[in-house]
Amino acid sequence: MNEMLKRVHDSGTEFADPEALRGLQWSKLTGILQYASQSNPFYRGIWNAADVDVASLKNLDDFQSAVPWVDKGMFLEDQIANPPSGSRMSTELDPDEPLEYYTTSGTSGRGSELHAQTKTELGQMVDMYRYGFTWAGLIQGERMALTLPITMLAGGRVEYQAAVGFGMSVLPIGNYDAERKLETLRQFRPSSLFGSTSYFAHLAAVSDQPVRDIGVRTLLTGLEGVGPGYANRLEEVWGAKAYDRFGCAQMRADFLFSCEHGFGTDSSPGVLHAVDPYVLVEVLDPATSQPVADGEYGEMYVTSLYHRETPLIRCRLYDGGVYRAPSSCACGRSFSGIEICTIGRTDGVKKIKGINVYPQAVDKAIFSVAGVDEYHILLQSKGEADVAVVTLLLDDSHLSAAQSVVTEVRESLRHTTGLGFDVSIGHVARSEYKVARWTDERHRT
Repeated sequence: MNEMLKRVHDSGTEFADPEALRGLQWSKLTGILQYASQSNPFYRGIWNAADVDVASLKNLDDFQSAVPWVDKGMFLEDQIANPPSGSRMSTELDPDEPLEYYTTSGTSGRGSELHAQTKTELGQMVDMYRYGFTWAGLIQGERMALTLPITMLAGGRVEYQAAVGFGMSVLPIGNYDAERKLETLRQFRPSSLFGSTSYFAHLAAVSDQPVRDIGVRTLLTGLEGVGPGYANRLEEVWGAKAYDRFGCAQMRADFLFSCEHGFGTDSSPGVLHAVDPYVLVEVLDPATSQPVADGEYGEMYVTSLYHRETPLIRCRLYDGGVYRAPSSCACGRSFSGIEICTIGRTDGVKKIKGINVYPQAVDKAIFSVAGVDEYHILLQSKGEADVAVVTLLLDDSHLSAAQSVVTEVRESLRHTTGLGFDVSIGHVARSEYKVARWTDERHRT
């Protein structure tokens, strides 16, 4: 229990009555809705078109049933019609509230979304991160290495801003190559690393010395889905505890964090907790648009409870996961959440030989096999048939047992998907940001 107390940022919210938390969320959201209806042409236009009067809403149930959702396609259309940033950011701002701008990497060739937040909103973002950082055991003043590049993308920038705001001594090494990153890590010996999950594995793989000797205590992973088994191997290599996170550019932040239990195990996976005082996460049945129950799969819709000047209200993410209800995690927190290793794109399901294949299930199947460092899948057409070719990158300690690993991966995939995959050992390109594990070159008819 003493260890649990050390990992609590705000016991008044983390262990509050769930209905009291919903009341807090509604009180924050009410002001945002009223302000947006008066000052934000983008949301006002959508609500007027749907004949929704947000002033008449009485509670979160009313909000969720009446207010239409928005998505990245609508943001892009708004930017095209009202360049450069769209009418959703046209509110006249206080000159003492400079904007932080963020872009996305692009959406299906249509261009990059532009998002922003004010100085005050940025401060609220830092307050939200304090929960996740505290759960991971970070200590203010200690050194942290940020391995993500700092660019106009939200990823990298918000992590840096949050860590500095929390009080970490941040080493921004993301724009260095792997060799220089490792040199810097050995020079400064940070207590934590902040970045993408697969890149931590890459650093360990290319290092000419054991990385656990660096003395890192905490790995703040994220940006891609891996199972507890993969995370547990990463923990062993680094001699550190791994904690996961999830966010999106539209929110301009991570908003789901694992608690002190981390990834858990394959048989008992951890939970990514929503920081409910700062974000409303709805997990809805794709068929009915109704909230799912604990343990059921649903699609995520996100509303920020602190972005007032640059609001985000009922944004459909096209990401889904297994919902975990308040107090369902072993930590006992009242925050809702998503089960680790279940988040994936709802529009990213691959149909192979007529069977729906979920990339997160493939991740779990492949990374459950010891020795797999990374993988890539190439989908091709052979006549009228689909061919799925898996290329594995192994860690050095398993190269001598390569054929055994190949066989085990092939059988794991067949058991998980019911399909036969061509599996071999080869070169797999690395990424310092989000890894791209699938390439689809099949004929389109």
